[in-house]
Amino acid sequence: MEQTGVLMFIKLFEEHIELLELFSKFRNLKTREAQSESEELQEHAAKVMNTLDEAIKALENIDFFFEYLHQVGRTHHKLPGFHKEYFWKIEKPFLEAVKETLGDRYTDNIESIYTITIKFILETLVKGFEQAESGTNS
Repeated sequence: MEQTGVLMFIKLFEEHIELLELFSKFRNLKTREAQSESEELQEHAAKVMNTLDEAIKALENIDFFFEYLHQVGRTHHKLPGFHKEYFWKIEKPFLEAVKETLGDRYTDNIESIYTITIKFILETLVKGFEQAESGTNS
């Protein structure tokens, strides 16, 4: 899962190099090789992938799902320079990383499931961010 996360961030930074500046611990890692070897990036990727994994598991308890991801969205509001639109920039790199990780197991059905799921997760994160912007929790 961590390797998929690192690959996801590498793909994100290839498409949106400006987002690298948001990460003080690894903003100086300009090459794919430096990023893939970075312990700081590996730690952050693991954290993000664990968040996604917890969100997917939480779909069985939708109240917890919303509470959890709204909180994650609200915490991103506190990050200097982070805008809610940035959440959406991870969608394509996430799907590409999953496809590369799964290889032959990545079927049209799996793609459909992951596409719907990541969109739902990102919408929920944005909602949490917007809650922090407006000073509300619902």
